[in-house]
Amino acid sequence: MINLWYDSDEVQGFHPVVKTAIENAITNCGYDSLLELEHHPPIPNSTIVPDFAIKLKSNNRYIFVIEVKKTARDITSQRFQNQSRNYVTDLATNWAPNYPKYFCLTNIEELILFADRQGPISTCILKGNPKSHTRFNPQTRDATKTSNEFQSTFEQLLPIIYNRTQPDWDNNWQPIIDSFYQNFQSVSSSLPHNKELSDELSLYELFRLLAFTYLKDYYNQTNNPNQSYFRTFPPASDNLQNFRSKLSNNYNRVIQLDFNQVFSNHPNSADRIFPENFSASILQYFKNTIQALNNFGSQAVSDNPLPEYIFNLLTSKVYDKQTLHKKGKIMSDTELSILLATVTIENTDSIVIDPCSGDGALLDAAYDYLNILNLSNNGVAKSHNQLLNQVSGIEYDPFLAQLATFRLVSKNLSGVDNSTNANIQTGNAFTKPNSSAFDVLLMNPPFLRNDNPDAPITIADKALMNNAITSNGLSNFVTLASQPNLYFYFVNYTWHYLNPQGRAGLILMAKFLNNEEGEHLKQFILDKVDAIILYPRNYFEDFKVTTVITVLSKQPTNEIKFLRIINPDLLSRPDDIKSIISSNTTTTINSDYTLKVTDRSISPSGNWKMYFNDPEGKFQDLDSLTFLEPLDTFFTVKKRGGAENSGGSSIIFPDFNELPYSGIDNSNKGFGIKNSRSARKLILDQSNLEEEPAIHFPSRYDDNSSNGLDVMHQTDTSLNAVFNTNNIPNPSRWKRIVNAAFRNKVSFDILIPRAERTKHSCYYNPISSPVVLTTNFFYLSGFQNGNTDSTISLENQIKFITAYLNSCFGQIQFEIHSNNHEGMRKLEGFHIDELKVPDLRLLSKTEIDTVVTAFENLSTQNITVSGDEGLSTQRRQLDEEIAKIIYTKNNLGFSSSIQLTNFFELFLADLVEDRRL
Repeated sequence: MINLWYDSDEVQGFHPVVKTAIENAITNCGYDSLLELEHHPPIPNSTIVPDFAIKLKSNNRYIFVIEVKKTARDITSQRFQNQSRNYVTDLATNWAPNYPKYFCLTNIEELILFADRQGPISTCILKGNPKSHTRFNPQTRDATKTSNEFQSTFEQLLPIIYNRTQPDWDNNWQPIIDSFYQNFQSVSSSLPHNKELSDELSLYELFRLLAFTYLKDYYNQTNNPNQSYFRTFPPASDNLQNFRSKLSNNYNRVIQLDFNQVFSNHPNSADRIFPENFSASILQYFKNTIQALNNFGSQAVSDNPLPEYIFNLLTSKVYDKQTLHKKGKIMSDTELSILLATVTIENTDSIVIDPCSGDGALLDAAYDYLNILNLSNNGVAKSHNQLLNQVSGIEYDPFLAQLATFRLVSKNLSGVDNSTNANIQTGNAFTKPNSSAFDVLLMNPPFLRNDNPDAPITIADKALMNNAITSNGLSNFVTLASQPNLYFYFVNYTWHYLNPQGRAGLILMAKFLNNEEGEHLKQFILDKVDAIILYPRNYFEDFKVTTVITVLSKQPTNEIKFLRIINPDLLSRPDDIKSIISSNTTTTINSDYTLKVTDRSISPSGNWKMYFNDPEGKFQDLDSLTFLEPLDTFFTVKKRGGAENSGGSSIIFPDFNELPYSGIDNSNKGFGIKNSRSARKLILDQSNLEEEPAIHFPSRYDDNSSNGLDVMHQTDTSLNAVFNTNNIPNPSRWKRIVNAAFRNKVSFDILIPRAERTKHSCYYNPISSPVVLTTNFFYLSGFQNGNTDSTISLENQIKFITAYLNSCFGQIQFEIHSNNHEGMRKLEGFHIDELKVPDLRLLSKTEIDTVVTAFENLSTQNITVSGDEGLSTQRRQLDEEIAKIIYTKNNLGFSSSIQLTNFFELFLADLVEDRRL
């Protein structure tokens, strides 16, 4: 007996079974002298390798790759499918000549066979997939029969692979999807509505045709009694009235079986196409689609009946990812959906809701996990209808609700009868206050900036959502945030769905952990959160957003678990992740993950991202050194520029070749610094200050003057012309501009840009001449409390501080203490207050001079440093020299200054990459 179950270890449990079955197949096919199965074949310069590969003994070259997962849902994941494909690519230099690049993804119960070719992974699936085998026995955990059937499948595949049989790809779904898309665009463009509504109405109708064909052919080919509910489509010769009547009858007949959400008329009765607004022009596009379905549908279903395959083909064709992102719609990855369900659902009878269910990915995962959990605990399978009754969803987009319904009902098409019901409601969740009866809430809410120009959150939307929150007896934290993201409303509102023992698993933007607005969300969840899980950034990578799983509970534990997954392979073992976050160990660091466990006394205003980036608190150890002092210890002035604070940038920094500014003489024109993104050396020279010349107003605005220019300068005709030109349209505004610019004509020692996205720089200014400075900068002046050693110049001491601010140790402070706004690091005055530098009074001349030399070398190179370079940074010399000083004062637990440098450079790279996503 082979003992195997879905929670068995993949390598220790599944791999031996796969190895034995394939080796037996090789022997039974008579290939044992020709072929060899290799476990974890090496890939040059990579620590990630395939599970198995078959190679020719004659030349040790590969002809087949096998990747093993644990559940049937795993092998339908496009991410895992692409992972397998990448292994084939990585082994290409050692692939046997003239052998097609065959590979498969399997959990032993199911196997999907691919052959690599140009195009998306869905085009690489071969006909006749998946290869299905008997499920593991839930009572005995016996997988013997499954393994035998798996071996038999390989005995059929091996001759195909060894004999270099050319791949027989599935080529019948593609013309169906192409026709669907072409006719969808035609129908949509013919409608009088806006594009979004036209697309929605068109997709809804054409999907009914596609789903009808799929179900009809599936039931016919499997000889299922449900085939009696399906008739053929109306013929192309039918006129408009007959076509509409017959198609309506087709849909009504299917609804008697089920699929109510799929085949009911679109809920928008005023605008829907079918049947009320069905026209002769639209009729032809329906007939075109039906013709493609009739031509290719039966063979397509025979070639590949996987519903997931159809979903992937359809959604990747229809939905442009950038358009989805602009509207805040990001579909849930299969792996994240499985993980979310696994770490949130605890009981076999849990009732689950997803209040913004999208295409149904989370409910799909909940269905599967409830099924496996029940089999694991009870050993008896629940019926399809029982499992469907445990999951519910709400979706605003009728087409996505249609997809989600079809997806759920298709989990077990043979189990569909007239009592089957997929509980997906179409509509706005904020107008559907379901009772607090749910055990589990799973949600990937829409991420949408408060001021999103493509899909703004309107005043009416906000009023509706805020009223829904308060009407359900919830404390409204959203109103405390000045620019709340749309998902804030969903998190606040949907808490009411849960019963007193309920749990929520949410996919949220990681930015809430450390940006300004996130404080209010963190305050809301502080007494609810059990765990926050951060995973590798390649999830949702197309959308440039970093996300975390957040697990909340109505009965939380005493601790909060911060789990960072480092090894992506761990994501394929959700049960292991669930076990990890059940640990009470304070800190765990290893190559696969880090776990930080805290109590609930942490501050909502704190930077929770640090529990992931620095679970051992190395930065806190550094920041707490008595050897470091706040910046204002050494400078009496720390201010923000404000020359264009009243919107006068183009006036203060004019084109001096244009009237009336061309006449201004040099006494009223001088150095200016306007933009933070200009390329400058770290040690400024005169050319840097001459790049953005500015008007140097000689005095404040004179209220007793007709144009604001004081009496003393009225004789200056060019200056008079400037004042006349700008004062006449708006005297009060002109007064603010003049006074702001006059006040911000300053001399400074160090210049600090306020907002940076792609670089890090702070500037030392050796020139004492005044400069007009905009709001884009802070500046420091009035040096004090320096080292009393007379051999150390004041210039070098100020350079040393600038050097430290430019090092990785300085930049880390900027990243941690500043606010993050859409990938930008933005500083305010209170952030500058938190910056620290080494105490000059405790340093030797040699220490200061060595760092200054490294800083001068860096400035001479005139390069841009962003911080995400890690160990390959061009400021490495500067970082090392500063690290030596820190190490001699306190080694912080590192064995050498090099190790200390490496840690903080990599730590910084992590922070910068997080900010940019």
